[in-house]
Amino acid sequence: MRFDRWLGGLAVGRPDWLVGPADLLGLATRDVSTGAVVLVAAAILWRAHRRWAEWLLLSALGGWVLQTLLKGVVGRERPDWAESAYHPTTASFPSGHATTGIDSWVVLGIILLCAGLGRFAQVVGVVAIAIGVLLGPSRLVIGVHWPTDVLAGWLLGAAVACAAGAVVLWRARRVS
Repeated sequence: MRFDRWLGGLAVGRPDWLVGPADLLGLATRDVSTGAVVLVAAAILWRAHRRWAEWLLLSALGGWVLQTLLKGVVGRERPDWAESAYHPTTASFPSGHATTGIDSWVVLGIILLCAGLGRFAQVVGVVAIAIGVLLGPSRLVIGVHWPTDVLAGWLLGAAVACAAGAVVLWRARRVS
């Protein structure tokens, strides 16, 4: 906890101009909007790239379920230095935004870069990856998470994305 307070204290001393964009990023990537992006992307991918769609859906849903369960089990309180326009009432550990950043946004970006969907999809893929990676630090900038919440969210999101990918590959090999 001492490490969290020290590192979190550095985020409190951040430039004020970072707060607005960090808040906007957090608000734009809440569960409902990220869920809508995931569902639309999966629907578009489903016909021609079903396994990519399955990976995205399984990763996003798995990450959401696990981070929600962990928040309930751990029950960690949020830092008391929050200066955000958004004041979450859920537990702090792990960061749901950091988890979703990896298990949904980064996975979507990888899919768009690798599925052979053209140049525009690749540009959108790079943007999706940037959003996913920046979600973690944005939570620190606005002071709604401890640094270890963000780290745990990133690790959970990566683990879920890898596990979901492994399940999709395993199912594909079993079927063929």
